[in-house]
Amino acid sequence: MDIPTAPRGTGAHPVALTTISSGDLPRSRDFYARLFGWEMMPLSPEVCGAATPGGQSAALRANNPAGFPAMVPYLFAPDVDKAVAAAVAVGGVVQKPKWKVPMVGAMARVTAPGGTLVGFVDSAEMRPAAALPFPLGPGAKPPPGTICSLELYARDFAQTSKFFGALGWGTRETMPQFLAFDAGAGMPGVFQSHTPALPAVAYIYAADVAGKLKEIEGAGGKRMAEPMSMPGMGSFGYFTDCTGTAMGLIGP
Repeated sequence: MDIPTAPRGTGAHPVALTTISSGDLPRSRDFYARLFGWEMMPLSPEVCGAATPGGQSAALRANNPAGFPAMVPYLFAPDVDKAVAAAVAVGGVVQKPKWKVPMVGAMARVTAPGGTLVGFVDSAEMRPAAALPFPLGPGAKPPPGTICSLELYARDFAQTSKFFGALGWGTRETMPQFLAFDAGAGMPGVFQSHTPALPAVAYIYAADVAGKLKEIEGAGGKRMAEPMSMPGMGSFGYFTDCTGTAMGLIGP
C-alpha cells in the first residue's frame, strides 16, 4: 500500500523542540521518563528539558494558560527576529515576542493564518540534521519512545500551505481534512481541519501500541479510545497522560 506523503521540504526550518503541557511537572517528568525512556533535565520550577531516544529535544512546561495547546512545535531559526518578520509577512501574528531561555537560546511564538501555533528557537544543537524514519508503512522505524509525528489543527489549508511553504515545508492534501507536511529534516506530520478542540497532538513511537496503552493506564494515564490498526500503514493509539495532556502513539 502506498502511503500518501508530502513532498520533501528544504530542511531550513525543521521542528527542533517539542514542548508538552503539564498539569504537574514532577508527575509528568516521571511519567515520560519511566514509560518512554526520556532523559530529563530540570531547568526551572516550570520547565523540564528532555532528550528522547531518537535524539530529539523536548520539554515539559507547567502553568500554561487555560486553552493552551497540549503541544507546541518550535522550528529551528538561526535568527529568530528574521524568522518572525518573515512569518508576519505571510500572514502570521506574533503570539509571544522573542525571549531568551538559559541553556536553550532565543525563542518566540507565532500564530499562522490557519490558526496553528508554532514557535521559533535558534539553538543549533537542537536542529535535526536528517529526516526521522517515517513511522508508517514498510522500512526503518524510529526508536521506541521517539516523538515520531505531529498533528496540528489548521482551519484553512490554502493559507497553511502558503505560510509553511514560505518556511520551506512541503505540503500535500492526502485525504479529506488532512494536509501532510514534510519539513525536509526531523519529523513529518499532518495538519487536520476537523477538530479545533484538539489543536496539537504529538505522537510517540511504540513497538506495541496496545501494550503501551496498558502501561500508560498503570502509570496514571487514560486511553482515549481502543487502538486502531490500518493494514499496510501501522497502528494508532490515543491517551491522556497522568496530568490530562492529550497524546498519541504510532506503532507497527
